[in-house]
Amino acid sequence: MKVRLGYPDRIVEVEDKVVRVFKGRLVSAPLSEVVGYYLRGEGLLPPAVKEIVPDVVRVLLSTGELQNITTPVAEYGHGLST
Repeated sequence: MKVRLGYPDRIVEVEDKVVRVFKGRLVSAPLSEVVGYYLRGEGLLPPAVKEIVPDVVRVLLSTGELQNITTPVAEYGHGLST
């Protein structure tokens, strides 16, 4: 999938599971990290990418592509046996 989002001050492209943002300089982040940031609100993303996270997720939801992206989920047990 290849998607380009239009903004007056930047260029955003989602391609090959990578989000690229050009806003004075080019920065990128893995698509799984972008979705993880949207879901958990934490992660190491460049500020230019953080600004467009909701728009990227909205596009993925509208195209049905979000189903193809998996984010790791940790499962914890209820207790420790001793």
